[in-house]
Amino acid sequence: MKIRVWAEYLDPKEAVKKKNLELLSRYNVNLAMAIPPERINKDHAKLFAACEQAGVETTAWVLLGDEAGYWACETNAVEFSAQCERVYDWADASGFSIPWLAVDVETPHYQMDRVKKSRNLELLKNLRGVYKQNRDMTRYHSSSRVFALLAEKMRARGVKTIAAASNFVVEDIIAGRVVIQDILETPISNINWDVISFMIYTSMLTGYSGGMLDRRDATWYLYATMRDMKEILWEQAGVSIGVTYIGKLEDEPYYSSPQELLPDMQAAKAALIDDVAVFNLEGILRSPRPEEWFEALMNCEPVVPERSAKVDAMRLAVRTGTALL
Repeated sequence: MKIRVWAEYLDPKEAVKKKNLELLSRYNVNLAMAIPPERINKDHAKLFAACEQAGVETTAWVLLGDEAGYWACETNAVEFSAQCERVYDWADASGFSIPWLAVDVETPHYQMDRVKKSRNLELLKNLRGVYKQNRDMTRYHSSSRVFALLAEKMRARGVKTIAAASNFVVEDIIAGRVVIQDILETPISNINWDVISFMIYTSMLTGYSGGMLDRRDATWYLYATMRDMKEILWEQAGVSIGVTYIGKLEDEPYYSSPQELLPDMQAAKAALIDDVAVFNLEGILRSPRPEEWFEALMNCEPVVPERSAKVDAMRLAVRTGTALL
């Protein structure tokens, strides 16, 4: 099993410390380090070079500025692809390699932020606006071709690609459609990524659901969706679990101990998923004994969680509803 950790705001001067590199090396953990435009600098070059020397496999988690959407999406596909090329040209010129590229394909942050901050009628108005703005199959297919070309260019460089995908994309893939992906601005299913890591963050599913989903529901959701993806995508299916600390949204509900996250890894193992990423390294390093996270996650046994009829019904409703769009 490959274990990864996402690191969105970790200072490279902290990441490069001997104790942290030894931690990642000891447990053979892939470091997915965020690289927004301003981080193409000497500190990050030093970190990637040190990781390579220490035997720590790395991933370039390329990001854009907020005004461009932050994450990769339909509307910034060309700009994002060009930025990825710049990052790998920089790595080549600096004399270190980055074996993996992370393409974090999500709804533009400015859209997500606007919806997240709205309430009642304003929320409905903003959701309708996002739908109308995003529903564009011509743009969807055009951006898909751009991302597909990026994946091939990276492969020619000897670099593998991992796409981080919304959990809702699972239902699109099962149904053989791209409706949800187009609405979310997230081309995923028709691109030859090496791994698709579905972001199923149970702390956020329960915390943001307003009581609709409890821990049992969320754990079943993780298992059921990833079992389905394993059957369809096989080795391409991966999952991102968590979260262990806040990220870009700034208010993510998170787990403070490895015991809280443990059911997610047990469910992922039961679904036979071989590529698991944890969001995020910052939360792990904040704990008194960071190694406890990796010990618990790597040594746990697979456990099929208790079934949730509520979750099964919700997933069916999503597939049925989007079939009408």
